[in-house]
Amino acid sequence: MYSRIPVPGAVWKDGTPAYTIGFFPCVGLIIGALHYMGFLCLPVPAAAKALILAVLPLLVTGGIHVDGYMDTADAFHSYGDREKKLEILSDPHIGAFSVIRLLILAGLYLAGLIILISDSGWETLQKEAVLCFSGSFILSRCASGILLIILPPAKKEGMASEMKQHSPLKANLILLGIQAAAVIIAGVIISPIIMTMGVLTAMLVTVFFLFGKVRALGGITGDLCGWYLCVTECGMLCSMAVIYLVLKGF
Repeated sequence: MYSRIPVPGAVWKDGTPAYTIGFFPCVGLIIGALHYMGFLCLPVPAAAKALILAVLPLLVTGGIHVDGYMDTADAFHSYGDREKKLEILSDPHIGAFSVIRLLILAGLYLAGLIILISDSGWETLQKEAVLCFSGSFILSRCASGILLIILPPAKKEGMASEMKQHSPLKANLILLGIQAAAVIIAGVIISPIIMTMGVLTAMLVTVFFLFGKVRALGGITGDLCGWYLCVTECGMLCSMAVIYLVLKGF
């Protein structure tokens, strides 16, 4: 459901598989591993490498989270009431605001990537920064899954509601917590300052998400989760890129 990776023998019946939420970060692990390998191995100039790495998550996921990001942008820029926003979230069409917001997100994302992967003269720090960012693909999915579990669904029907009905929430919450802790600890060991800045950024995005998005709808939806994941990854990338520049002395 969360990737385009073929999974032979997978069976989808009786609702949602019980541990779909808990193992959601595994998709992030695959993206992160491919991202770091691409950084190390792609024999192309920095700008081209940044474009390839930016597209990589879309190729793996099929763009499902970007779809949620765009739907959320359209819904909240309608400035309608709760019912109007939920109606737009269910509409498969896109509006101008979703395209504008996506262009802004893509621009910031590419800027952060170019900073991180451009030749710096400090190879060790550069590898540490890229490796920490690669972990953000896991951490963002851990946080998204935790929020999906602990927050009420905004509507009775939909992905968020269905998953909560068919999943052992406590077990999934423990799985996600363990994976999030592992990523943070590993990141702090690799580069304490860069990883700390990334985690703080994720926390700020979470606060904005709770008070700016979830509260407006009275709960969470699959589209909101997509928005949160995209903004968290982009925010962590940009903050890590800034700290990387500071540490290497520009």
